[in-house]
Amino acid sequence: MDCQEALLKLMNLPTSQYISVCRTSDGYYLAQRRGDLGYNAFLGKPTPPHDGPGRDFMLQTWASLSPAERVAVWHLARHPLDGLPIRLAEDFGVPKP
Repeated sequence: MDCQEALLKLMNLPTSQYISVCRTSDGYYLAQRRGDLGYNAFLGKPTPPHDGPGRDFMLQTWASLSPAERVAVWHLARHPLDGLPIRLAEDFGVPKP
């Protein structure tokens, strides 16, 4: 799994539909759809991290990554291709590597 795909899965976004995500200056998230140019899918702001199937999926995805992959995904989130840093811990409850 590449870093971008892992990042999308940690954010509970379908990798079959989206290829990239960015955070705007006001804290909203936008995604780029497959075959599209630019970030045209408005995702909004995430709800605070909470228990449920989405969190379970995120934790399973995180556990499936090697330590090196976790660091690489964390680095990608802190230094995305576009937009502001993606706040994995604060917005999505992803454990720090």
